[in-house]
Amino acid sequence: MRTYTWVAGLLLISACATAQVEPRGENPAIRFNTLFGSTGLITVPTSTTTRHERFQLGTAFGKDTRTVSLNWGIFPSIEVGGVFVDRQNADNKVLGTAKVTIIPQNFDWLEIGLGTIDPFDAIERTAYGIASVNVSVPDEAQGRVVGLRVHLGYGTGLFRDKVIGGGEIFLGEQFSIVAEYNGADTNAVLRYIHDENLRMQLGVQGKVLHFATTYGLSF
Repeated sequence: MRTYTWVAGLLLISACATAQVEPRGENPAIRFNTLFGSTGLITVPTSTTTRHERFQLGTAFGKDTRTVSLNWGIFPSIEVGGVFVDRQNADNKVLGTAKVTIIPQNFDWLEIGLGTIDPFDAIERTAYGIASVNVSVPDEAQGRVVGLRVHLGYGTGLFRDKVIGGGEIFLGEQFSIVAEYNGADTNAVLRYIHDENLRMQLGVQGKVLHFATTYGLSF
């Protein structure tokens, strides 16, 4: 049964190539579904939300856990989502997620994300707050092709009531290196941006191989 679920999930993602994708000019590299759904790094959410009136469909294969997630930019700077979680040696669960992005007045270089994962406590109710800062933005006109974005916050539940965070190093338009600390493990992946809709990443999460994909869509 689990094999059929994952085959169906992958076929659904493949079919999404026919849907409208996010418009050119947006940076799809920062919009990636985490293992438990919320837009972010590998398992750690960032301040970024799904674009307004767009969807993000993701699959992730992590340590003892496989997920299919869907996020919706229901309002500007607000996303809600759902995650199907297939856990090794444990019952499958469906989780909800939600996040809002706040840009403090007079601090347009700073974004703050406040969110929740599993608010109904199917696995572990989690709340988090995280700040994101663009340290360096790629600008080919100025000969700057490498960018840096950093994140720092705090999370309960899945994040063990600890400081969490990470960073993204953008290597041109198609690749970025992503690293994080989620309160228990330090994880890292190489992220590949195929085009405005397809994103993939491969690396290590919880000392095992991690692979994930995300599609940005509108219908």
